[in-house]
Amino acid sequence: LDPPFEASPPARVACCSTCYRAETDTGREPWGLYRVHQFTKVEMFGVTAAERGAESDELLDEFLGLQKEIFSELGLHYRVLDMPTEELGLPAYRKFDIEAWMPGRGKFGEVRGG
Repeated sequence: LDPPFEASPPARVACCSTCYRAETDTGREPWGLYRVHQFTKVEMFGVTAAERGAESDELLDEFLGLQKEIFSELGLHYRVLDMPTEELGLPAYRKFDIEAWMPGRGKFGEVRGG
């Protein structure tokens, strides 16, 4: 590691982007919007040094805490899912999804994926 990076805190970046997906809702719910072709996403990204051990877990907890605070302040009834390993992509070692209660659907739906 370069000495300046060793002394600096973990890097934190947030960005907002327009995203597109090829597939949409399967049509099981003929009303409302859930999976759409185009949507706006805010992402938080952090970089830590492997040599710092638990710093990566601490940063993940910090990001999750920020998201929980936002959903709480919005008054949403939500739950946090600690995803099983078979749900993780190759670069991930841990992932949390957040689902909020959607009265129009009568069930929880993902509002934030990890």
